[in-house]
Amino acid sequence: MKHGFELVYQEHGLGGALYSVRFEGEEKSELDKFLEDRRIQASKEFGSLVSRLEDMVDSFGFKERFFKVREGSIRDSLAAFHYDNGPLRLYCLRWSSVLLIAGSGGIKKTRTYQDDGVLREAAEKLQRVDELIQARQKSRDIVIDATTGIIEGNLIFTSDSYDHDIIA
Repeated sequence: MKHGFELVYQEHGLGGALYSVRFEGEEKSELDKFLEDRRIQASKEFGSLVSRLEDMVDSFGFKERFFKVREGSIRDSLAAFHYDNGPLRLYCLRWSSVLLIAGSGGIKKTRTYQDDGVLREAAEKLQRVDELIQARQKSRDIVIDATTGIIEGNLIFTSDSYDHDIIA
């Protein structure tokens, strides 16, 4: 099954802009689903992770030191956000220190995310989203403000408009 998606503005502060992904047919963004998941909320790192995310938006920015970068390939922006090396993982696209596109994640119980079906799916979907955003940015269908992280342009990637704008 193939799914379209849209980039959903979450919030903006002095640190930058936070977006998430909402897949076609879903009411909530991936970030909202992550934050509302009771298993994730039960993790002892949950409160600290949420506070750090808010601090990044409000003032710190999305600095590389807050993420495990290079989770995917050298060609993508996939990064794992976690707090104090705990098992809770939120997979994101860290485009710069002022732009973060949050996906989903879970509790890492395996050595690598590839060994966990839930984490692997979250990461692979974001890698495809990243490719499609890069293509739209290259064609100037979307423009990212390098100072604020705000994205302007066509943020809707529909499954019925273009084959290359979908998640398989």
